[in-house]
Amino acid sequence: MKVARFFAVLFAAAGLMLALTTVGFCLYSLDKPAKILEYPQAASDCTEKLMASLAQGDYAGAGSCLYGQPDLGSGEMPEDPRAALFWQTFLDGISYSFEGDCYARNGGFARQVTVTTPDLTALTADFQTRCQELLSQRIEAATEMSELYDEQNNFRQDLIDQVLEQAAQEAADQADQTKTYEITLELTFWDGQWWVLPNQELLRAMSADLT
Repeated sequence: MKVARFFAVLFAAAGLMLALTTVGFCLYSLDKPAKILEYPQAASDCTEKLMASLAQGDYAGAGSCLYGQPDLGSGEMPEDPRAALFWQTFLDGISYSFEGDCYARNGGFARQVTVTTPDLTALTADFQTRCQELLSQRIEAATEMSELYDEQNNFRQDLIDQVLEQAAQEAADQADQTKTYEITLELTFWDGQWWVLPNQELLRAMSADLT
């Protein structure tokens, strides 16, 4: 993912635009509070597209909803099969729910969303533990040294591959720890459409909290 490096620039740009932009849905008066002329359905649509894209692993689609349209990467699976399995487990386990509709905030709009994801850090730790346990079991069950070691007295590569594959699959199948994020999606109206302003909590949720 190419998320983190964009945030310093995005926050600075977003702050400037918020200071300069007037929201088209609000009417200001000298002696009256701002009034919402109509419900910003387009703002809600933007948040829904963002979250649906993230849940589907469509990071290009998610980036198109964020202010500045940052390049979040292609969303392709890692080449290593174990890493790909873990990432797919993460994507398959993402769920979210909106806490109500958009509401006026800071000259724009905002919407609350709760995001739940698999705990990828815990899954990785479980994988490492299972690797050690499975290797120990193979060593105890071996009747000949050739079952474990190659000609250079290193563990056989096929043995290592089998242990890694089995440990990864078992860890993924048993992944039950989750993380929950309470996120405020802030939106700004710019260049004729609504955009979600990226924030640190959103970044954490979409990157499996590994940034």
